[in-house]
Amino acid sequence: MSTLVAPTPEAGSKPAQILEAAGKLFLENGYGAVSMDAVAKTANVSKATLYAHFGSKDELFRAMVACECRGNAIMSVCEEAKGLDLAEGLRLIGRHFSTMVLSPKALAGYRVVVGEAHRFPELAHAFYDAGPARTMEQIVGYMAWVNEKGLLAIPDPQLAAEQFVGLIKSHTHLRFLLCLTERPTDAEMERILDGAVNLIIKGYAPPAS
Repeated sequence: MSTLVAPTPEAGSKPAQILEAAGKLFLENGYGAVSMDAVAKTANVSKATLYAHFGSKDELFRAMVACECRGNAIMSVCEEAKGLDLAEGLRLIGRHFSTMVLSPKALAGYRVVVGEAHRFPELAHAFYDAGPARTMEQIVGYMAWVNEKGLLAIPDPQLAAEQFVGLIKSHTHLRFLLCLTERPTDAEMERILDGAVNLIIKGYAPPAS
């Protein structure tokens, strides 16, 4: 997994101004169409200041992605889930995940990365390593913990985690991503989440003693 150098900037600092401006420009215009000149102008800083903090557009994009993903970290959620019963723990993780991937900013970022991936594959790697890969790592860890505790019989935690995430996203994420439908209501998302949790619990139920 690639390491993204992106310390969380202090609010109101020059790096914070730059990252906010860069995020706005990247999400609205795509990576390829954004210049460092445009970022400096939008952030109201000089180019010298911009390059003092971020040596290239690639580094700036990586830092922006890492900071955004850090704000959506699922590690604490997976730890909290271990203190709940199985169904509620899975619901907690699933609810956090669905809220995260269906947020306007996450969808905009996803569209940018997918649209630019063929021209800038390194950006796709940066996005995946900072976001989806880290999220999946935590959910895999939770599935492994559930298996160790005997709550479910999960021979392949990686597969189980991917199945769980896939069930939660269902077809709703794609339709919403393509702007074919409005954001699902809370009731609709709970219906999808309950279905995903029930399938995982029943599908990986430990053998009767």
